[in-house]
Amino acid sequence: MATSAAEERLVDQLVDQIQHKIATGEYRPGQKLNQVALANAFQVSRTPVRQALTQLTARGILDQGQSGAVVKAQSSKEVRDIYRVRSEVEGLAAQLAAQWITDAQLIDLRKIHERFLQAVTDLNRIRADSPTDHADSSEYQAARKEWVTSNSEFHAVIFQASCNAYLQKIIADLALGSSRGVIASSALGMYKHRMERNIAHHEAILRALEARDDTAARQAMAAHVVESGEFVSAWLENQAHSRP
Repeated sequence: MATSAAEERLVDQLVDQIQHKIATGEYRPGQKLNQVALANAFQVSRTPVRQALTQLTARGILDQGQSGAVVKAQSSKEVRDIYRVRSEVEGLAAQLAAQWITDAQLIDLRKIHERFLQAVTDLNRIRADSPTDHADSSEYQAARKEWVTSNSEFHAVIFQASCNAYLQKIIADLALGSSRGVIASSALGMYKHRMERNIAHHEAILRALEARDDTAARQAMAAHVVESGEFVSAWLENQAHSRP
């Protein structure tokens, strides 16, 4: 039976909504996506949900097994490879942003960076005060969430400032392979030196953008993304080795 245009639009909307939840970490790697639960959550029938899951599986975002669709858990090599590609496209975004970023966007970027710095300061303080049981505290969870959010917003401003919608779409698609759920989890393994490296990277990117130095902006962003990928990849390897 032919699919109507309205049904196709509904499936496309579901694909976008499910992708967003994966990218933001609401649906985490390894999590099973139940068709009935999704249909209830999005208030639709199971048919468009099933079609949306099929499309996401074809894109490599989900794994389809006998028990249903599961959010794909990237291997450390896959994450490393994704980040290397991201370093090139996000480096290009930073290069373009250095040419097009507005004064208002630079002000926003500086404010976001200050929030990022405060989140790192809070995380390090909480860890120092409670070295063994900090991870479950509400204060730590709030600081970790702010770290992830401010990091995401910092990059989002730069991507928007690139003024290239096609490039932004490529970056968004690549980010699905290294979702914020993975990044948020890897933050548990970050130590003080690693977080300070993140601050230094952001500061270098910001200075290059403020100076409108497109070459320095591209280099700083590319180096930042590659090193971040190496850390997340190493964290995933350690997690795999620590499983019984």
